[in-house]
Amino acid sequence: MKTFIASAKRARWGQFLAGKRRREILERLNHGLPYIHELATEVPGEQDFPMELERLLKARGAGPTCHVIVDGLRIDGRELPLLEALNAVCMHASGAVLSCLPGRLAYHKPQSPGRGIILERPPR
Repeated sequence: MKTFIASAKRARWGQFLAGKRRREILERLNHGLPYIHELATEVPGEQDFPMELERLLKARGAGPTCHVIVDGLRIDGRELPLLEALNAVCMHASGAVLSCLPGRLAYHKPQSPGRGIILERPPR
């Protein structure tokens, strides 16, 4: 996920997510993710539902599982089947990030209400 974070905040987010201050980052997901806007595509409202999102993400190369970063759910920090993770975070009011391809593809669900965002870095 940290490859999608603006450079001024990247080190801090990476450090906090991996350490004792993870809770702070999870709470910040509820107020916005400082992502690089050039790497983001807002999901159209009619496609911002689990099954459609799964199709969109798989079309971009996502595999069957993803890593979950979410505030307020026990699935935080776990690797889950993509559709199961999408169902959980789409029904949850808090912010979340699903890392589908580390450093290349992620889905950010902002705190409700708000449209989801696909974060994608082209392969090198």
